[in-house]
Amino acid sequence: MADDGKGKGKGADEEPQVENPYVTRLETLKTNLVDEVKELKKCLKTATQDVGGEGKTGKSWVGKTADKWHDEVQGNRGRMIRELDKLIPAVEARIKELPPKVSASTARMMNKEMQYMYR
Repeated sequence: MADDGKGKGKGADEEPQVENPYVTRLETLKTNLVDEVKELKKCLKTATQDVGGEGKTGKSWVGKTADKWHDEVQGNRGRMIRELDKLIPAVEARIKELPPKVSASTARMMNKEMQYMYR
């Protein structure tokens, strides 16, 4: 935009750029997920150790049925850990897809959308 003689030069109508609220929210989610995933893995490990297993090492349940249950839970634990390990990279990938800065009006709209979504 050329200067129109009224003091408005090129870019005078452009809004200031601010932090993208979606990125901010996703960064918070990622931080929380790191702790949550660590805690979930710990809980899954404890649960499988407390029931059955090789040499009847279970604290709360032992025997053939407990051993079978332990083996099944051990397999499910592995599957769940593989899925949990996908969460943080998925959030990181989404963060990389988003622009780090947006116009102030776009940020206001995004914030309103998030308020509506989390009622």
